[in-house]
Amino acid sequence: MTKILLTIAFLCASIALRAQVSSIGPTVGYNHAWISDADRSDPRPSFNLGIIYNHSIFERFGLSAEARYSQEGSKTNLGGVSVVNKVSYVRVPISFVYYFGSLENDFRPKFFVGPSFGLLVGGETKTQVGETTVVVDAKDVYEPFDFGLQGGVGFNYRLSESIWLNFNAAYTHGFIDIVSDNNNNDSQNRLVNLNLGVAFGF
Repeated sequence: MTKILLTIAFLCASIALRAQVSSIGPTVGYNHAWISDADRSDPRPSFNLGIIYNHSIFERFGLSAEARYSQEGSKTNLGGVSVVNKVSYVRVPISFVYYFGSLENDFRPKFFVGPSFGLLVGGETKTQVGETTVVVDAKDVYEPFDFGLQGGVGFNYRLSESIWLNFNAAYTHGFIDIVSDNNNNDSQNRLVNLNLGVAFGF
């Protein structure tokens, strides 16, 4: 009986180890960002770039972590007053991933969900009234930290034995009021991003 149990345990461990696949590589994408105070802000198109790490725990389940420079914010144009909020973060989403298909498949759709952390690193708020322009550093307006939930879909496509093409389409819903001393409104980050990258397995 002991031999049978040891054999089963060995087989399970072997299957789990074979299913574990790690990859890492660069990613670049398009941002469609806005702030939840919809009465005053419109979406602002921008970009992001960074690095992504994927690790398959089992054949269908995995973890993904990104570190990317992400330009976000909003823009407003009301009554002759133009306001452009450029807010730059180092954003770190950590996702639980479900993969469709098996490891042998070259094309593997997926969906993912998890927390997204943002660290403010720069930007500015530019207000223009007629020919008068006022520029304020983003760190004087926005909170230094952001937290939200990211969810999305995508796919991994095998280009060679150990190189994968990654595509992610994600939505991030912020939970923190990002504007310092904001007494009248609840301003939270909203972000839709489309990302393409190449990951190298090891």
